[in-house]
This record gives sequence, structure tokens and C-alpha cells, in this order.
Amino acid sequence: MTLLILAYLGGVLTIISPCILPVLPFVFARADRPFTKSVLPMLIGMALTFAAVATLAAVAGSWVVDANAYGRAVAMVLLAIFGLTLIFPAFADRLMAPLVGIGAKLSNSASSAGTERASVLPSFLLGVATGFL
Repeated sequence: MTLLILAYLGGVLTIISPCILPVLPFVFARADRPFTKSVLPMLIGMALTFAAVATLAAVAGSWVVDANAYGRAVAMVLLAIFGLTLIFPAFADRLMAPLVGIGAKLSNSASSAGTERASVLPSFLLGVATGFL
């Protein structure tokens, strides 16, 4: 019984931790939908993403050290692009238009789920994206 109480308290403390807080709105937003069609695919997507990133980090640790110089250059270019999007809103709109379109398409297919498959895929992709978060 003590182990069960400790496990419950550990879960509560995990929810309070700062790295979990950005994920909670995605989970709670799907609380009114069926578990098997909405929440379960999202949790599976999160778990698979966590496992893939952890496996990549464990297997490719030395490769990451070798790619550090290239990664630094890519990070500087991305930082410059993000800075330009903050300075020029029209550039930000043009740059993000494809991503907004994909998000709207996924959101519409999730809300107007005519088939079971149409509602499972957006939930799974949301879980993958949340796993990267």
C-alpha cells in the first residue's frame, strides 16, 4: 500500500514539474473525446517519439559530437531567420503559411471525424509533436 501511495505522489509531482506543463493543455483539450480514438493515439505518439529520441541520443552520441560544427552553423542560420520573422511580420506570415495550413487541415480533420482513421491520425501526430516538445 505504501508503494502505491508513493507512486501516486510521484505522478502528482511529475505533473507539477515545469517540463510537463506545456504538454498538459494538449492532454486536457482531448479529455471530452473518446479515449481510444483521441487520447490513446496521442499517448502512443508521445511514447514513440520519446523512445526514438532517446535511442538516437544513445546510439548516435559520438556522431553528434562530430556534427557539432555543422549544427552550430545551422543554428545560427535558423536564429537569423527567426530574428527576421520578428522584424518583418509579412515575412513571418509567408514563411509560416504552409505550417498553418497543415495545422488547420489536421484540426479540421480531427473535429469533423467522419471515420475512425480520420480522428486517430491527427491525435497521433499531435502526440509526436508533443513528444518533441
